Amino acid sequence: MTSMQSIATLLIRSPLLWGGALGFCFFALIHTGVITHAGTIRYLAGHWVEYVETVMFTVGLSALAIKWLDVRRQAAHVDDEVLEPIPEGGQAPAEAVRLQAAVPAEGVDDGYLSRRLRDALDLVVRTGSADGLEDHLKYLSDLDAARASQSYGLVRFVIWAIPIMGFLGTVIGITEAIANLSPTQLENISGVVAGLGVAFDTTATALALSMVLMLVQFFCDKSEQRLLADVDDVAWTGLAGRFQSLSDSDGTALALARLSEEVTRGSAGLIAAQERAWRMLEEAAAGSLARAVAASGQELRSALSDSLGVTLSQWTDSLARAHAHASSQREDRWSKAADALTAAMAGFERHQQALADQTELLERVVDATRDVTHLERSLEDNLAALTATGRFDETLATLSAAVQLLAARAADGASEPRRVELHALPRRRAA
Repeated sequence: MTSMQSIATLLIRSPLLWGGALGFCFFALIHTGVITHAGTIRYLAGHWVEYVETVMFTVGLSALAIKWLDVRRQAAHVDDEVLEPIPEGGQAPAEAVRLQAAVPAEGVDDGYLSRRLRDALDLVVRTGSADGLEDHLKYLSDLDAARASQSYGLVRFVIWAIPIMGFLGTVIGITEAIANLSPTQLENISGVVAGLGVAFDTTATALALSMVLMLVQFFCDKSEQRLLADVDDVAWTGLAGRFQSLSDSDGTALALARLSEEVTRGSAGLIAAQERAWRMLEEAAAGSLARAVAASGQELRSALSDSLGVTLSQWTDSLARAHAHASSQREDRWSKAADALTAAMAGFERHQQALADQTELLERVVDATRDVTHLERSLEDNLAALTATGRFDETLATLSAAVQLLAARAADGASEPRRVELHALPRRRAA
């Protein structure tokens, strides 16, 4: 809203403007002959004091009418859902920024409810906590009640001033009556009667107009008190218990929240200041650069060309040397890798040959073990036969030969097996 719109709105809502216009229209109707009632003319337009009383009455009545219309307007929207319902478990205090954006912005037609919600949410935004929100709501309620009482200041002044003007008219009328009283002309008392009429008429008019204003103020004040009670209920229901409290913690979360908020505000301020500084620097640099380029463009191009030529040649030499060095190192690494691979293959071949020899030796041992097994079976059979025939000496000789044969097999597995001659012992005759 622009300043001209604000001024126009204030003038439209001004009781002085409307009261003065209403009084002017009323007296215009009297002087143009539209209103011809004798009592109305006598008590409202019979003396200049009555003119003043009537204009003050219209100003006070206009103030009460504007107040009553504003109260009715706010009462019609007090049940509107400005805030979203309270979710289960409450909301974090950081959500107050989003909720505050949903409240109507401050303006000339700002009402009690929107101002109450905006001020309460502002406390949560600034402190980062909702611990003192209930007490702040009570404070805002008392503050709105005080503002409502102060809004009737002009009306109370008019109600006080109208009787004072009536008393002033009484004094003026009595003064005129006394001034017209003459001891030599006691039979002519018309001037005295006229002065006393002015005195009593102005007082009666002032008292009547004051009583009317007081009655209208009473009903308007009662309507505004009901509106404030409804605003208290809506604000308490919508904000009390909405935000999660940090009072039960050790204060660390609250301190972190406040620190985060301060850091955020400080960062925003620093960013804004830095943006302004960069903008100023860019403007200054743009102007200086334009002048510098205009003054030394050709010199800069020539110097840049020479510098680029020298630099490119140096880079070319450096790249060539680096490529040659890298090629030589790569060749050395490949030759070393080939030598290492050759040595590894030779070692692998030796290991494979040793493994083949061990395999062949193992096969021979297995063959010898098979022969030993066969021989053991033959010995067992022979021993059983000898035991059956009673040729024990021959059995011992055979066993000795088998032992020699096993020893020979174990000692020389690669050579041909030794031949063992078995000589039968002479059989003993039975005694």
